Formats: sequence, C-alpha cells, structure tokens
Amino acid sequence: MKKVCLLLILFFVLNITLTGCNQEPWIDMVDTLMRGDYERANKQYLRIEKNYVNALKASDYVYQYIENIVTSYKKDQTTFATAEKKLNLFSLLNMPLYNLEKAKTEINRIQSSRESFEQGRELYLEESYYDAYLKFKQVETDDDKYYEKSLDYLLSVEYVMIYSEDYSDATDVILDIDINEHTLSKLSEYSVELLVRLLYYENDIDRAQKINDELIQTIILMDESVRESLKDWADKLKSLYSKPEHSAVCISFLSDNIEDTFYKLEKTDELLEDKKTDYAFIILKSINIRQDTIGYIAPRMTEILSQYISLNKADFAQVVVDTIFAKMDDDQMVNSLVSYIKNHIEKEEYLNKIDMSIGQ
Repeated sequence: MKKVCLLLILFFVLNITLTGCNQEPWIDMVDTLMRGDYERANKQYLRIEKNYVNALKASDYVYQYIENIVTSYKKDQTTFATAEKKLNLFSLLNMPLYNLEKAKTEINRIQSSRESFEQGRELYLEESYYDAYLKFKQVETDDDKYYEKSLDYLLSVEYVMIYSEDYSDATDVILDIDINEHTLSKLSEYSVELLVRLLYYENDIDRAQKINDELIQTIILMDESVRESLKDWADKLKSLYSKPEHSAVCISFLSDNIEDTFYKLEKTDELLEDKKTDYAFIILKSINIRQDTIGYIAPRMTEILSQYISLNKADFAQVVVDTIFAKMDDDQMVNSLVSYIKNHIEKEEYLNKIDMSIGQ
C-alpha cells in the first residue's frame, strides 16, 4: 500500500513538473523575445501562425503583455529604460502588433509628465512659482508616481501666490487645479480667500466672477464649508469693512439650491428696505429664473424698477429689464412677468420710462 501511495505521489510531482516546463508556445515566444533572441522568437511565431486558434491566442497574449508593460510603468513598477527596451524588442517581432505604437506613445507621454514634474520641483525650490506651475500642470492624471504630488505642489504654489498678493497669477493657478478628494479641502479654502481678496483689495469683480463660474459653483455643491465661508465674508464685508457691494457679490455667488435661493431673496429684501437698490439687483440677477422662482423674482424686480425710476435713474431701470429678460426663454414666464410689473409698479407713469418690448 505504501508503495502504491509513493508511486502516486511521484506521478503527481512528475506531472506538475512536466506541465510547468511545457509552456504555451506563445508564452515561450515572448520569453525568448525578452531574452533578446528575436530571430528564434520569429521562428517560433512562424510555427504558431500555422494554427489559426494558436495565432489568435498569441495575438491576445502579446496584446495584453504590451498593455502590462505600459501599466507597470505608469504605476512606477518598472523604469522607463526597461519599458522602452521591452517595447523595442516587440518591434523586431514579425507579427501584427495592434497596440505597440500606442504603447510607445503612452510611455513617452508619461516620461514627459515625469520630466515636467522634476523640472517643476526645481523651479519651485528656486521660488520661480509661476514657471513651476506651468510645469506641474503638465503632469498627467494617470501618472501614478507624480500626479498627486503635482497637485500638492500646485496647492502650495497657490498658497504662496495668494499671500504674496499675486492675485492675477493665483487666479490662473487655482483654475488649473483638478477638483477631487485630494484637493477639495484646500481648494474650498483658497478659492474663497482669493475671491474675497480680489474684491476687497483689487475691486476686481470680473476676475472674482470667473473664479465663481469656473470653480466655486462646482465645489459649493461638494463642500458645505464654501457656502458658510461666503456668508461669513458677506457679513464681514458689509459690517466690518464697509464694502456693501462686495458683500452683495459674495451672496450672489451662493448656489441655485432652494436654501441659498431663499437666503438671496432675504438679503435682497433687506437691501431694498434700506434703499440699497444697486446691491439688491446684484443679488437678484444671480437667481436662476425658473417656474418655481419667477413668483419670488417678479415683486422684487418690480420694486427695484420703482426705486430706480423714482430716483430719476430710468437708464438703470432699463438695464434691469434688459438683464432679467435676456435670461428668460419661456414665453409664458416672460408674459407673466411683464403683466406683473404693469399691474404692480409703484406708479403707472413709471412704465413710460422703460421699454419691456424685449420681453414680448
């Protein structure tokens, strides 16, 4: 019995050994190629391609092998020199290689990305921050070695630019930083800080609006702290720094959700009550005009028109009309708004001071 068991064990060991040595021919071919013996590898392929099924299997295996070379390099599991050498060896293989040129392009692209990062780091250490930014922005998102590190450097560059009062360049940088879990917290902090500084120190509403349109309106939906920061700064700009216009601008940068819309309406009412018509209009025109908001916009727009015309500012009133109606593309809502204004404006003769034909 012991002899039988021993024979069985020897049989299985021998079977495993022989199976391990007897690789599929396409695996042998690639192993041969990777050893540099491309002439023998080509002879092996000539034998493989005589069998259609084997030729297909060889094609699939080589395709995936090339893909794995690229993936390994992106993940920093192999060097550029090694990846390039392996791909160049495949160039010597006389078989159809559908992804070889693309693979070469890919590793060159990632290599260029890594060179850009290294150059950016050198420029950063030299305190050439804008030039460093131009290099870091060239780092590819699928460069596993350096992508997140480049984001960290970009955030650091942004911080330095903000607090060195280089607001123009800081705007360029912050709008080029990708929004993701890695950057969201700092982007939320820096975007509001930069926006407020642009308003307070530079009175640069246009650049602040650009930051709002291209960045804040995205991250405010992802990070509640942005909403609270805008509200806090709106209060400070009005009460501590005597900048009511900039306060209104901050409020106008809140989102279009229900909560923020009602907050905007509340602040609009406060300003209208204080006869701060200009600032009230800054906020009102930021509210998205929809079926569920037109009923709130109409009375406040009418009050703004009445206040402007009563102050002999009919040209300002016309700007309000033109601005609001230009945002509307629903004829029913337009007609409803025109009717409301006609029926509720403070004095009927005020209607002679404005042209609402744009809305009809």
